Amino acid sequence: MLCLKGKILKYSMEGLLCGSFVYLVFSILLSLRLNTGDFYLVLPALAEDYKSELFATMIQIFVFCWFGGFCGIAYFFSECVEWSFQKQVIGYIFSLTTGMVPLAFVGHWFEHLAIGLFSYLLILLAITFILFVISWFKLKSDVNKIKKEIRSEERRVGKECKVQCRSR
Repeated sequence: MLCLKGKILKYSMEGLLCGSFVYLVFSILLSLRLNTGDFYLVLPALAEDYKSELFATMIQIFVFCWFGGFCGIAYFFSECVEWSFQKQVIGYIFSLTTGMVPLAFVGHWFEHLAIGLFSYLLILLAITFILFVISWFKLKSDVNKIKKEIRSEERRVGKECKVQCRSR
């Protein structure tokens, strides 16, 4: 059980780091989108909601890191091949939903239920696609390593056969 907790913590920390990177990219894209020549650490509407740019920035950073951490946990659940499919799906959806709760509150999703539900589903699908692509590339890399090792072993065995055939 301790090993499981350690793995979950590892994946959540990796996700948290990815969340902080995504926050930085989001801030850069926001600044480019607003095109005022200034760098925006936070959405102007969020700063207006909280009446403090510093507090709004801290909340936005927390939301991105929180969501990134839970995306890391969701990735962990998708990687647990020794678990049943149902257990993986429940853990995956639960972790992503838990990660989106602060995002929903900060983004005022509950004021417009249809938009909030659509946003939730859209983000859930986007994150699922991103995690699928990451898993696919990781799997492809692992398969290539295995193929390389098999070819290396075949060459080694072939050389040993030639040496044994000559000695007879």
